[in-house]
Amino acid sequence: MKKFKKAAVLCMSMVMALSTACSPSTPVKETAKAEGAEVSKKTEPATGEKQKIVFWDKSEYIKEYNTIMAQKCKEFTEQTGIEVDYVIVPPNDIKQKIMAGIEAKNVPDLIVGDDALCAQFVTMDQIADVADLNAKLELTDTAKNIALLNNKEMLTPLAFLAPGMYWRKDVWEEKGLKEPITWEELKEQAKKVNDPKNGFYALGFPMGASGGGDAEGFMRSVINSFGGVVVDADGKVTVNSKETLEALKYVASLFEEGLVPPDAITWDDMGNNNAYLAGTVGVIFNSGSVWSALEKENPELLAKTQIIAYPAGPSGKTFVPGGSNVFATFKNGKNPEGAKQLAAFILNDKPAYQELVEAMNGMWQPVTAGSDETDFWKQPANVGWLANSKAVVRNFHPAPADEYAQQAFANQVCVKAMQKIIVNKMDPQKALDELEADVIAVYKDRK
Repeated sequence: MKKFKKAAVLCMSMVMALSTACSPSTPVKETAKAEGAEVSKKTEPATGEKQKIVFWDKSEYIKEYNTIMAQKCKEFTEQTGIEVDYVIVPPNDIKQKIMAGIEAKNVPDLIVGDDALCAQFVTMDQIADVADLNAKLELTDTAKNIALLNNKEMLTPLAFLAPGMYWRKDVWEEKGLKEPITWEELKEQAKKVNDPKNGFYALGFPMGASGGGDAEGFMRSVINSFGGVVVDADGKVTVNSKETLEALKYVASLFEEGLVPPDAITWDDMGNNNAYLAGTVGVIFNSGSVWSALEKENPELLAKTQIIAYPAGPSGKTFVPGGSNVFATFKNGKNPEGAKQLAAFILNDKPAYQELVEAMNGMWQPVTAGSDETDFWKQPANVGWLANSKAVVRNFHPAPADEYAQQAFANQVCVKAMQKIIVNKMDPQKALDELEADVIAVYKDRK
């Protein structure tokens, strides 16, 4: 499929955001029927009432996504006789609407949301186990990990939302440098391109304890790739190790050697976005929102930007803190089995699924095996996004996905330890000891 130009469709998101729920009216072309999707023949219950599924989906800034999804719902109805009430909800409204539905005991059968949001409904015991559904899908191993919550398959991945490593290719190439492969290589190259006297810093890494996730996600990525583990797969606090200590020292050195803007120590999640858009930093880690902003506000800078893979640490491994959009099936909906059937119908139609994901211009990545084997993912603009999706882990990897892991991440425990080293000049080992105590305080009641 040809790559859509995001700039031509971004304006549509403003229109869609004005409505709390609407059904798409844009005509769409017919797509191929699902290959391998298990769907029922047209049947009606004994009562004579037609089956129905209520499906709430997020509105996307690229309207093509919702148009394709609406078409798949229409095809599902044509093949099964099960009606689909496809409702588009602005992302900022979906949690509030679902909470209201839970209170009123009137929830949808199926939703699409990011995995962090849907995990909240899992902890509220609202979501059905979908091991039977996922067994019918060709999910990649990385996607299977995203599906798990508390060792149960509670979510069905729709697409990865891997962040990108935004890299000023032009600045690096002026110095005869290629894209960095490891964290240490990134640091050594940063020294060569750093030019603070002219208002340009090589690295734009936020380190403000603002409550956002960018800084803590960056810290967890570095710690994991250095071989450190904040909390292990059994829920045991294991952060106080020589590997974590080396990771802390590495990040501190980036600030101490002036490779990062001094005010980055107070940046919130918009700090690195704004710095990159202004052309004052050479590398950031961020979602596709920056790419979209570049297209709209600074296409000249966009032409100098490339998305590349996250660096590997001394362990030789790369860890990309990210997530995915997922299907979540409400067990108290009126037709949860029909909801599972619809999700399988969408994900098992490979050509239509590829079109659905590729409509998002690289900022979504496929979760089913073989769906990345198209010319689209061979294009230079998309290679980095795909590479990062293959290394996606939850922000608190490898800890069990429970409220303790989420709370420790939200508390930004690693960022606060780093601030102690950079701002307060605390000995790194002492800061690590206090980091361990902070994590233990969160996990003290976990059984």
